Amino acid sequence: MLGLLAVFAISGLLPSASLFAAPEDYLPLHSALEFFSISVAAMVFALGLNLRHTERGGRLAWLGAVFLAVGLLDFAHTLSYPGMPAFVTPSNADKAIHFWLAARLVGALGLLVYVFMPERRWSSVAVGWVSLLAAALALAWTGFVLAYQDVLPRMFEPGRGMTSSKVAAEYLLSALYLLAAVLLARRGVRDRDPSAPWLAAAAGVLVLTELYFTLYKELTDLFNILGHVYKAAAFAMIYRAVFVAGVREPQQALARERALLRGLIDSVPDLIAFKDTQGRYLGCNRAFAEAYGVSEAQLVGQRDADVFPAHPALAGAEAGLAIVSAPEHHEEWLEGRDGRMRLLDTLRTPYRDRDGECLGEIRISRDFTERRRIREQIAERERRVMLALEGAGLGLWDWDVPSGQASFSPVWMRMLGYVADELPPHVSSWEALVHPDDWNDIRETLEPHLRGVTDAYRAEYRLKHKDGHWVWVLGAGRVLDRGDEGEPLRVVGIHEDISPRKAMEESLLQLATSDPLTGLWNRRHFTEMVRGELGRVRRGQSRAALLLLDLDFFKRINDTYGHAAGDEVLRHFTATVSTQLREADVFARLGGEEFAILLPCIDALGAVRVADRLRRIVAESPAVFESQDLRYSVSIGATMLDGEDEGYEGSYARADEALYAAKHAGRNRVVMAAEKTAAPAGEPAGAAAVVADQRSLAPVSGAVAEAVPSLDQR
Repeated sequence: MLGLLAVFAISGLLPSASLFAAPEDYLPLHSALEFFSISVAAMVFALGLNLRHTERGGRLAWLGAVFLAVGLLDFAHTLSYPGMPAFVTPSNADKAIHFWLAARLVGALGLLVYVFMPERRWSSVAVGWVSLLAAALALAWTGFVLAYQDVLPRMFEPGRGMTSSKVAAEYLLSALYLLAAVLLARRGVRDRDPSAPWLAAAAGVLVLTELYFTLYKELTDLFNILGHVYKAAAFAMIYRAVFVAGVREPQQALARERALLRGLIDSVPDLIAFKDTQGRYLGCNRAFAEAYGVSEAQLVGQRDADVFPAHPALAGAEAGLAIVSAPEHHEEWLEGRDGRMRLLDTLRTPYRDRDGECLGEIRISRDFTERRRIREQIAERERRVMLALEGAGLGLWDWDVPSGQASFSPVWMRMLGYVADELPPHVSSWEALVHPDDWNDIRETLEPHLRGVTDAYRAEYRLKHKDGHWVWVLGAGRVLDRGDEGEPLRVVGIHEDISPRKAMEESLLQLATSDPLTGLWNRRHFTEMVRGELGRVRRGQSRAALLLLDLDFFKRINDTYGHAAGDEVLRHFTATVSTQLREADVFARLGGEEFAILLPCIDALGAVRVADRLRRIVAESPAVFESQDLRYSVSIGATMLDGEDEGYEGSYARADEALYAAKHAGRNRVVMAAEKTAAPAGEPAGAAAVVADQRSLAPVSGAVAEAVPSLDQR
């Protein structure tokens, strides 16, 4: 504000000078400044409307309603400015000034009322009525000015400047804004309100704004323009004040409260966790996570039966689906990761909101023991290992190598959809389930281990489920007994179902290499494919072409029919082109409406023929969106991969230059970049111009298939 005050003081020493020859010349700048202020007023109204339920919601909703009226009046002022088309009645300076003064008066009075309003929440009904009254006030004044402008006092006389009534009104508004600035600053200091200084500064800038409008002689002079600029700056300050008070400050307070709560529960040695009404975990403290060997991120959103299948006390008879309706105590044993047994006294209690509605359950477990359990004998240890394996979803298998007999645990059987004893206890039962394509991977790791070359066996492969689908498993094992000559006698191992991990890996690979909208390869993968093909070209193994395709006037489709129509055109284009390509061709979306095709094993003439066929088919195959044909066309730039290219960028640059030439020549055509070297003997002539300059372009197909007035003409 001090900076703007300094500019005001300096500019006050300058003479009144007209910066535009006529009001019509000033109109674009005036409209831009006014629409900026109108947009800010609309955002202030939207913020106030949505923040009505906060602690300061009433004051913010009031400010939003005030600026709804201000925005409507400023809109009428903009439409009434000299040079604008007739807004019901002819536009003139007096008409625009009447709307201007009304908007400034509403703003000043609204800020003064805001100063004295208490901080409390408003109901939706109250906010609706206040907003409706504000809009009605603005519309009523608009109707009055349009109908009875002649009865209102003159505010501006061309050639003579402002009337005394206009100057007096501006001085009155300046006084009101100055009063509002002082009162807002005082309340901000008293209440330590971070938004009040911004509102006070905005009111102060509006004082300078109104003073500027007592100085100008013509509508296009320096003071008129500076007044509008200062008004836009003041509105930006008001928006920031509402944003700080309604959004940033509550978020910062919430972040501080969350940090305090997190520090508090993490400092407690008791095991604390909390769930929602569906029995899903919302979080836990550090002691709980360390005790059960899980991270909070793994816990959130899961139920007990999913996260703790090996802890019956946690999973419970109802598998963690239910929460308690009243406080409940029970005791449970917990084995920590260090093998130490602890006796926990657990309290499960519901927590509720202000209205008494249950929001979920809090679980607090306190350690009552510090003793360590003595390990049992080897048989008991094996039994517990089996339980742990089953609890972790790991299937155990035991293979007697000489006889071929094998045993499979119940978890192993269930993993493949079988029940106990349904499969013959022989290694052939496992062999019959292995996917034929995975035997090489199994042999590469199993046979060296059976010979004693490696310490363990580990392989990932597929087993056939009882219902016919394939299950990815991780098989791991070790030889426990060997004969006198080192031959394997007994092998024991586990199977783990890794189908979800494999599905995730495949999904991540798909996301990393393909475009989500069209399903085509993305730019990164396409670049690698071109580089690989370029290596084959350098070795003289083949020739290849690169096509760059760009949809003509695609932005117009989005602007006219919406982005949903644009997406449908992209998908239709992808499907249309894909049906015309060979299996070896690589089709990719580089971004936006730009696509690329790699054509291996093809000469220049063949590449041009393919490109022109694609161009014609696209032009003849409109997309359909909401029962309406959307006709579009494509421009194509083509080049041959050259062994002298250092990488993908060289070929891309030539194709891009050819594409530019196709666009420049009228679109809906194919242009082949001239090759850097002459074609081999025996290749058909005429595929492209043979020139020394690698950047030369030779158009080879230029006729537009048909006029597309709705999309292809500017």
